[in-house]
Amino acid sequence: MNSERLKALIQFVSEDAEDPFNHYALALEWMKTDSAKADQIFDLLLKKFPAYVPAYYQAAWLKISLNMTDKAVQIIEAGVVEAGRQKNTKAVNELRSLLDEIA
Repeated sequence: MNSERLKALIQFVSEDAEDPFNHYALALEWMKTDSAKADQIFDLLLKKFPAYVPAYYQAAWLKISLNMTDKAVQIIEAGVVEAGRQKNTKAVNELRSLLDEIA
């Protein structure tokens, strides 16, 4: 874990909590060392910023690694809907591929 990077990302979130990327980057950093913290941040991120499509794949991947497959499926399905709404076919395809891997 890079503690300086983690401190910086925490500061970014505190300075601009309305930027979903700040939460996303912090969750990705926590995934390296503390899955529970990363999971909490992804849950908050998806609740507060449901239009932030990149979070769906990583949040689902984390749920899979935590043996929470049912939750992962829910996240993937919600992500497919949101990505489809945004006409983001790449994200739709990536999420569907992840779903196929766990089905």
